[in-house]
Amino acid sequence: MSRKKDLKGKLKDFFGFTSAPPDANGSETPRGQDSDENKILQPDAKDDDRGAPDDAPRIDWRHGLTDMMGRVIRDDEKTLKNYASIRFWKKKRDEYISLKTKEQEDLNVYQALSQAAQPNLEYYILIILSSVIASAGLIQGSTAAVIGAMIVAPLMTPILSFAIAILWGDLSLIRTSVSSIVRGTLIAVVISAVIARLIPFTAYSAEIMARTKPSLYDIIVALAAGIVGAYGYANRKVSSTIVGIAIAVALVPPLCTIGIGIGDLNWKIAGGAATLYLINLVAISLAGSVVFWWMKIQPLGADTKVIKRRALLEIITAVVILLAIAIPLGLYTWETYRLDREESAIVAQLRDRLPQWEITEIMLTKNGTGRTLTAVITGPDTPSASELQDLKWRLLKDRELITEIRVRYIHSTNY
Repeated sequence: MSRKKDLKGKLKDFFGFTSAPPDANGSETPRGQDSDENKILQPDAKDDDRGAPDDAPRIDWRHGLTDMMGRVIRDDEKTLKNYASIRFWKKKRDEYISLKTKEQEDLNVYQALSQAAQPNLEYYILIILSSVIASAGLIQGSTAAVIGAMIVAPLMTPILSFAIAILWGDLSLIRTSVSSIVRGTLIAVVISAVIARLIPFTAYSAEIMARTKPSLYDIIVALAAGIVGAYGYANRKVSSTIVGIAIAVALVPPLCTIGIGIGDLNWKIAGGAATLYLINLVAISLAGSVVFWWMKIQPLGADTKVIKRRALLEIITAVVILLAIAIPLGLYTWETYRLDREESAIVAQLRDRLPQWEITEIMLTKNGTGRTLTAVITGPDTPSASELQDLKWRLLKDRELITEIRVRYIHSTNY
């Protein structure tokens, strides 16, 4: 037991994780309390801030001058000539204001994600409503309803807050984010399972089936959407894109598809949707970590080596998980591509060699060694057995995945 605690303590020290949320300085300051550094940003009615940018933080020069000299004036610049230059002081003042503005913006991003990650009443209401809307839309095959559920769902925020919590080393926010994600996930699955169990439906809609067969393209979409989502939170100029990102990632519909599969006792449906949800979850977290690290959204004064360790910890973990999913998905996608090509080539040859018959249906089924393609054709005359046998031989030539062809004939007089 003591060895476990020692190992846990060593890992916490190595990655610099703390139980209390860090303030702008990177120190452990409880929420709602100001550090001395933050007090520098507080407005003072006696200060004259004319000439500063409109969005720059108000600086108390009684504390700020000493801080500025220690942070933006290098040792080789501390000369009598520079101290006597008005241009030098204006330049350093602008650098200091830019530095403080960036620090305040970083803290704002951290605080906004921290607050949004809390599993409060509003969070539960949005999860419940989005789950009901998504479940009904999926069962009915209503694209509009599914899109509406995507917009309402609040799940992307705690995923991004988890990413920034790793970077800031905030164990408290990590726990809060994980708690919000787990609770939201369970609520969505349970609600959709109950709806699927109580309300009968005859078949799975295209909206449901679309979320049961993830591919490599889903990983690409989730990564791109996660990057834009994290950048949207980090850059207020593009924050209006968050709704579009929520639609692109679509976290709640896969969750509700899992619930529908469970409610209908169809584990294949539930498993496929669970894979898609896991892809979205991990890809958003990975993208958020990369963006926040790249934009240097980190506590003031934090050790860059420790920040790098934290970022690499999350990035490597996420990449390993995605690779574990992507490798079998890639093989499946490649096989599907080859199968589609073979099927298209066979159907084209059938139409070319049987112009007097109409192909009404094509079905692919698994057999012992590969796939069986069944073509249903209709026409006024029955094709001869020898003609069909020769055609099958030609169609199967150089095929690797489709190993058998069956042709079913339905007589029709509408010719």
